[in-house]
Amino acid sequence: MSYWKEVINGGWSLIEGMGVTVRRLWRPVVTVQYPRRHLPLSPVYRGHTEFKRFATTGTHNCIACGTCERECPSGVIKVQGIKQHAKSDKVATHYFIDFTRCSLCGLCVEICPTQTLKYSTEYQLAGENRWDGVIDLIARLEEKES
Repeated sequence: MSYWKEVINGGWSLIEGMGVTVRRLWRPVVTVQYPRRHLPLSPVYRGHTEFKRFATTGTHNCIACGTCERECPSGVIKVQGIKQHAKSDKVATHYFIDFTRCSLCGLCVEICPTQTLKYSTEYQLAGENRWDGVIDLIARLEEKES
């Protein structure tokens, strides 16, 4: 008896699936010709991480504390910084992140004590080799400024 029950359930599943397919046949196509036309992004889109530019300093506020480096589960963040004077605050000079191995979990954005990291709205990060995915976020911020 269970054999016939499985046959009936399988047949009903096939009929429901074909019903969905037939209903979709007369709906308009939603394919976008990508390079020529872009879809608008959702306001809650979370892309890769990048630095914020603060109006008070004109640049980032990263103090190279290394909290994001220690918190990263993938271990893809490397932060380097210097102190100008003995009593001055440390300032980040390089902030490397390997987006080829980044899991985009966002822990670095949430844990940053100076709130200098944010999610980007850029989604075109394709490269020709592996090293195109290793990005210095400070150099990238300076490129955007100029």
